[in-house]
Amino acid sequence: MKKSLFILSLAAVVAITTACGTDEPSDANLQEESEEEVATDETDMEVTEDEEPEPVEEANEEEVTDNEWETQVGDTTENEAGSFTLHARNDTTDPIETGSISLTLNQVNAVSGELTEEFASYLDDKEDINYIQLDMEVANSSEETINFYAGQATVTTSTGEQLDMPNGLMSDHIGGEFIGAVSKSGSLIYILENSLAEDVEWVRILINAPQNDNYEKIGEDIDIKVEL
Repeated sequence: MKKSLFILSLAAVVAITTACGTDEPSDANLQEESEEEVATDETDMEVTEDEEPEPVEEANEEEVTDNEWETQVGDTTENEAGSFTLHARNDTTDPIETGSISLTLNQVNAVSGELTEEFASYLDDKEDINYIQLDMEVANSSEETINFYAGQATVTTSTGEQLDMPNGLMSDHIGGEFIGAVSKSGSLIYILENSLAEDVEWVRILINAPQNDNYEKIGEDIDIKVEL
């Protein structure tokens, strides 16, 4: 299934996010496929010794387009919140391991937006916004309770801004207590105050190391630079 731009709630209204999962075959499809297989078997039985079936062409792997981004860099997408332009994306970073925590940055985006009057009212009537979007998935491989505050990541930019916290209204809650082997995912939105999204060439992401129940570090701090 292609990835797309959609609205979940106010917390994700400006996030360019992934569509969930892959399509599962329905019972009707399975029945149809079964009938096609029977028909094929019957056809094969009609082939005489003097006849040779035509070779079946193999699918060209290059033609498969699943899991591509529907919203490409440079595209402008409109929804009930306004119009949003994706200026840059990096979705190639490797998973980061620290202690029993694994953090995957599914995408890091630089986006600008023009909000409708209704949604601008939630941001002090700021109609034009520029922001950095971090989509992440965090998983704890331990059965122990681990504290890891991914949602309090600090972001610095090539344009000289330091963003200590994501916007609370537009970001998902990621982090806190991981009670056993659980995972959390979502989007964090960092609004740029003094620069434009199209001018950001890289971002640096800093997150404190995970801690155990005694608030002792069990891994290393995360400090990663992502090119855009």
